[in-house]
Amino acid sequence: MTRVFRALRLLCLTLLACVTAAVAVAQSVDPADMTLSITFEEMEADPFVGEMVLLTITGAYKVPIARENLIQPSLDGFDWMQLGEDRWTEDTTRGRKIVQFERVIALFPNRPGDIEVAPFIHRLELWTNDGRRFDHDVTSDAIDLTAQPEPETEGWWLPARDITIDDAWSNPPDKLGEGEGVLRVIAVTIKGIRPEQMPVMPELGAAGAYVFAHPEHRITRLYPSGPVTRAFWRWTIRPEHPPSAYLKPIRVPYFDTVTREHKVIEIAAQRIAMTEEAVAAFLAEADAESVDAMEEARSGGDPVYLRYAGLAAPLTLGLGLFGGLAFLMSGSHRRRWRGFGPLVARLKRDPDRRMLARATKAGDVAGARAAAVRLIERQGGTEGRAALARLDRDLFAVKSAVPDLRRFRRDVLRAVARGRSGREDESGVSR
Repeated sequence: MTRVFRALRLLCLTLLACVTAAVAVAQSVDPADMTLSITFEEMEADPFVGEMVLLTITGAYKVPIARENLIQPSLDGFDWMQLGEDRWTEDTTRGRKIVQFERVIALFPNRPGDIEVAPFIHRLELWTNDGRRFDHDVTSDAIDLTAQPEPETEGWWLPARDITIDDAWSNPPDKLGEGEGVLRVIAVTIKGIRPEQMPVMPELGAAGAYVFAHPEHRITRLYPSGPVTRAFWRWTIRPEHPPSAYLKPIRVPYFDTVTREHKVIEIAAQRIAMTEEAVAAFLAEADAESVDAMEEARSGGDPVYLRYAGLAAPLTLGLGLFGGLAFLMSGSHRRRWRGFGPLVARLKRDPDRRMLARATKAGDVAGARAAAVRLIERQGGTEGRAALARLDRDLFAVKSAVPDLRRFRRDVLRAVARGRSGREDESGVSR
């Protein structure tokens, strides 16, 4: 037993000597040789909630470092992102090498009031002069920030350091050919915000134009001065009726965090127009129904009784004609006037034509195609099937195109008219 106690005592003394030596070595580090600090950038006023504030963590070490790990606090009260990788540099002052460390973090207060940034801890493994290693922690002081609540705004709260907007067009928007559209791409670049703070893609207001919105695309890049987010807003636009259409202006309000002012960037209104040749070609190909629809749309601001006053006399005449035919076809005259049946049938408005016109005006591709299929099956012929094939290619191609429903309707009606005329010639009925 005595030998066992002696062995245990020797072991404890050995461990105590090792710990004492390590502590002695650790205590030999001069605090002035190891410093860690955290600082906010200089600002003219307390930041608002959501406004970016740059926090810099700086370390200066005069002792050789084997390994390091910066322990970051939870940063409660902030949204944050690290701006790039840590930077390590070396400097020599009075013949002694100093290793400098820097990390930059973008902080975005998410609540108003006083918010504390707890101390950062830099856990280092250092070298001694005789080649041994030991652990040593360097701790920064805490730092406080006061955030103001979001100011009342009309819409989206956007605190940004800088905004630039580029408005680009795939082709000149005021020189479109018949059936042509134009792709508009607005690139919005904003400095000093998180991607979630980017305004949503606006609805492009238009008068007399079809507007097809494409999915928005965003890119965020990190720089030492802060994140930069870029969004691409895209629309395909086509005039609804020749010769021109109008796109309303786009307003992007924001708060300039540099000048501390509320500002607005406005993209001016834009005219979308067809060339004179395109308008002439459109009118030359349009049938009577297309011209009537175009004239009706152009006079959309007139009262209803004025817009349809011109139809009063033809409508009265038509009602009288149908009334007379009904009387003549009643009783003993029915057989005598049976030959007027085809004429009456032709005077009635085809329901498929009505559906095709309504679907075209509403931009309903499925409805227009269904009505056209029924018309083509009855009297469309080869030209009608060709028009339907062109529509299907636009819809179901790998890179689908926006179908021109008005041109499709004109092609179908022209095919139907020719098909009907051909059958009348074959049957001996004069045109």
